[in-house]
Amino acid sequence: MNTYILSILLCFLVLIGCGKKDNIKVGICVGPNQERWQKDRDFLTQYLELQKAKVFVKEANANEKLQAQHAQDLIDKNQVDVLIIIPVNSETAGNIVNYAKSKGVGVIAYDRIVRNCDLDFYISFDNVRVGEIQAEYLTKIKPEGKYALLGGDANDNNSALLQIGQMNILQPYVLKGDIDIVLNRNVKNWNADNAYKIINDYLNENNELDAIVSSSDVLSEGAAKALEEHNLTGEVLLSGQDAETDACRRIVQGKQTMTVYKVIESLASSTANIAMSLAREEEIPNSQMTISNGEKMVPAILLSSVMPVAKENLRMTVIADGYIDENAVFVPVNNN
Repeated sequence: MNTYILSILLCFLVLIGCGKKDNIKVGICVGPNQERWQKDRDFLTQYLELQKAKVFVKEANANEKLQAQHAQDLIDKNQVDVLIIIPVNSETAGNIVNYAKSKGVGVIAYDRIVRNCDLDFYISFDNVRVGEIQAEYLTKIKPEGKYALLGGDANDNNSALLQIGQMNILQPYVLKGDIDIVLNRNVKNWNADNAYKIINDYLNENNELDAIVSSSDVLSEGAAKALEEHNLTGEVLLSGQDAETDACRRIVQGKQTMTVYKVIESLASSTANIAMSLAREEEIPNSQMTISNGEKMVPAILLSSVMPVAKENLRMTVIADGYIDENAVFVPVNNN
């Protein structure tokens, strides 16, 4: 009798083992091409390969048509089980998601939601909180004055979330008459040259500006260039996001006030776990939240691992974490 029961248990365990999908293949479709996304790509690949997944990476260099072709190739040629997409365009990428779902491929939107489609999962940081951190830091230094807002691409849902956070902090100052928002523009493609032109055009017509709430370090690059040309470096506060190497160097040099460090390693490791669970049709833990993408309530996780970085804590944060190289930031000044 005991032998019979043992045999049944062994068969049951074998069946469970057979049900757990092996040889999982994951495609990563990277849309944008800034420094930050290269780190995401590398962390995602690392954590997926640690779980024995086969990983295929395609980079679209901000070309949404190329990203659509990459996704189709990953699905049709590589026969991936799960697709992780960082969309170029959050609206048109819905076609990629719907095509993947028609082929039985699960899709995770990574740090940028994909709208109006049958998306399986969305994981990001709390972008509203990121916007709040940017505005909080600047208003503590200058609680009065003329402020400019540089937002991201209007087609990126994160741009709207960041501005919600920024205005959560700024609006009370605006209502009191302490802060005047003299410029509020979205920057197409999160492009530094476009950001430069917006700030430069404004400064050509207006001499007074106290702070720029810039939604990302790429935009801050363009803004810092315009400020330097108008001899306003260090006079006008300038925020950022992503703790890119160049931005941290600007902070050390006094050309940028602060950035927001997001611990993307935690985002990548969580995404890898979700991808494996999705491929194995397992329940995804810690996903009680849902967010509307216009078509459905998408299961989601928003990570809170974000923090301000400025000159006083740069070494204690991004450098101590190994996120960026100290020698790349603290560049010796050449006096020759």
